[in-house]
Amino acid sequence: MFPQLKLIVLLSLVVIHLLHVLAKKWCVSAASAPDTQLQLQANIDWACSIGKVDYVKINLGGDCYEPNTPTSHASFVMNDYYQNHGNTEETCDFNHTGQIIGADPSYRRCRYT
Repeated sequence: MFPQLKLIVLLSLVVIHLLHVLAKKWCVSAASAPDTQLQLQANIDWACSIGKVDYVKINLGGDCYEPNTPTSHASFVMNDYYQNHGNTEETCDFNHTGQIIGADPSYRRCRYT
C-alpha cells in the first residue's frame, strides 16, 4: 500500500513541475517597440532604481552583457523586474515597450529567471 502511495505522490510532483514549467512566462522588449536607446535605457534605469533587479549581469563582463544592445539589456532587466514583482501584465508594460512571451529567452550563459 505505501509503495503505491509513494508512487502517486512522486507522479503528482512530476506533473505539477511540468505544468509549472509549461506555464512559465518571460517579459522582454516588444518586437514592435521602437528600439530607441532613450526609452529602453529609461526602462533599465527605472527597474534598477526600484530594486530586486540583477543589473550586474548586463554590465561589462556580466553573463548578459553580450550582445551589447539596448534591446538585449532592457529585455533582461525588464524580465528580472517582471519575475520579482508579480508576473502581471502591468509589471511588463514599461510604457508599452514590454511583451510577455512563453519561450525562454535565455542564451549561452545568460539565464533569464
